[in-house]
Amino acid sequence: MSRFRPFFRSNPYDVIPALCGVGIVALIFWTFLCFDSLSWWVLVPAFIAVMWSYCWNLQCISHNFIHNPYFSNAWLNRAYSVLETFALGVPHVFYHHYHMNHHWGDNDAKGPDGTTKDWSSIYRYGKDGQPEAFWRYCIVSFFRVEVMPLIRVVVRHGRREIIQSVVECLVLAAFWVAMIVVNWRYFVYFYLPSYYLGWVLSYAEGYLEHYGCQPGNYFANSVSSYNLLYNFFWFNNGYHQEHHWDPKVHWTRMKVLHNQIEPQLRLNNTRILRGPHLTAMIEDWLAGRKPGCSPRPEESLAPRSAA
Repeated sequence: MSRFRPFFRSNPYDVIPALCGVGIVALIFWTFLCFDSLSWWVLVPAFIAVMWSYCWNLQCISHNFIHNPYFSNAWLNRAYSVLETFALGVPHVFYHHYHMNHHWGDNDAKGPDGTTKDWSSIYRYGKDGQPEAFWRYCIVSFFRVEVMPLIRVVVRHGRREIIQSVVECLVLAAFWVAMIVVNWRYFVYFYLPSYYLGWVLSYAEGYLEHYGCQPGNYFANSVSSYNLLYNFFWFNNGYHQEHHWDPKVHWTRMKVLHNQIEPQLRLNNTRILRGPHLTAMIEDWLAGRKPGCSPRPEESLAPRSAA
C-alpha cells in the first residue's frame, strides 16, 4: 500500500473545499447559459450567490489551495488552478503570487523607502502612518494591482509557471469573449457587476483581517475570530493570526496551532473578534471601542473560552 500516493496531498477533508470550487464554476456557467430564461426572483439571489462566491473563494477555497495544494498529482493541481481561474475571474497563478507577497510583507507599515513590502497592505496608501480609509481601500484596490511586478515574479519561477499563466490568461480571455458573443447582456449586467462587487467584499474582509493590529508583531499583526459557525463555513479562516504565524499549517489543524501559541497571543494582546471579520467595525461600535482598537485583555479572553 505504501507504493500508492493518496489522491489528496494533505488531508482527505480537502475534498470539501475542492468540490466547493467546482460548484462555484458550475453556478457561474449555469447563470450564463440560463440567463435569458431565468425570472428576476431567481436572478437576484443567483447574483448575490455569485457575488458572495468571489469573496468566499478568495478567502477560503483558493486561499487554502494556494498554501496546501489539494492533490498529490501535480497535473491535477494545475488543472484545478485553471478551474479557479474561471471561479475568480483572474489567472489563478497571478493571484497565487499576489497572495504569497501578502504573507511576505504581513500587512507591514511603510518602511524607510515610503512604501510597503506587502502590495495589499492597508498601510500602503495610508497617510501619517495610518491605514487607508476602509471605503477607499475596498473600492479602489482591484484597479491598482501591481501587474508588472506580478509578471516578473511569474517569470522568475521558470518555464512551467510561465506556461501555466499563459494557459490561464488564454482560457479566461476565451471565456470572456464567449460571454460577450453569446450574451453580452449577461456579461454587462450580471457578470461584471457581481465580479467587481465580489472582489470588493474580499478586499473588505482582507482589510478587517488586519485592521487595528500591530504591524511587525508576528503575534499581533492579524485579527482572529473563534466563532464556531464562522469557522465552520469559512474553513477556519477565522484563525487568521494563527495562519499568519504559520501559513503552511492545514486548515483542519488551526485549533491545534492556536493552542500552541495561545500564551503568546494573550501576552501580545492579539485582536480577537466575537463574530466574523466582515462585521468587525459593527462589533467595535456595539462594544463602545474606538474603531480598530484591540480589546482590553479581559475582553480578549472571552471568545477564546468558547473556541
